Amino acid sequence: MEFERVMLPEQPYLFVERECEMSEIGQAMGSAFAELFDFLARHGIQPQSAPIAVYPQMPSGSSVRFHCGAFVSPGDLGKADRLVYGATLPEGPAMKTVHVGPYANLNQTHQAMWDRITEEDLDGAMPIWEVYVDDPQKTPEAEMRTEVYRALSLSR
Repeated sequence: MEFERVMLPEQPYLFVERECEMSEIGQAMGSAFAELFDFLARHGIQPQSAPIAVYPQMPSGSSVRFHCGAFVSPGDLGKADRLVYGATLPEGPAMKTVHVGPYANLNQTHQAMWDRITEEDLDGAMPIWEVYVDDPQKTPEAEMRTEVYRALSLSR
């Protein structure tokens, strides 16, 4: 697995928030993305990315809170409403890798990334996010690509 340090610009996104048990994450993401993309279509908002999941904090216990979203133009952030929120991933350094394979194995990629950050004596920060490059309805599970990012602290 290859890792690279990248410097990213601010990235505005619209999202639907969910919290669930880790075992229910697939179902929760499915319903959240359906809500989000229905909202985007109804408001004429063109996503600037594939679907993303942002984890603003580390999971606690067996539950996880996350944002199911898509990057949008800065002008579209103001179109958020009571169920679809707007936020911006901050400008700054991040570690990036590409996971290839089933979503069920993403935890292994995250662990490998955290290990790499530790090996390089970097400070991992929040958020962590995933960009789902391939459509699971069109791409065989073993070939699906997911970009995985973790913010890095600026203190080093």
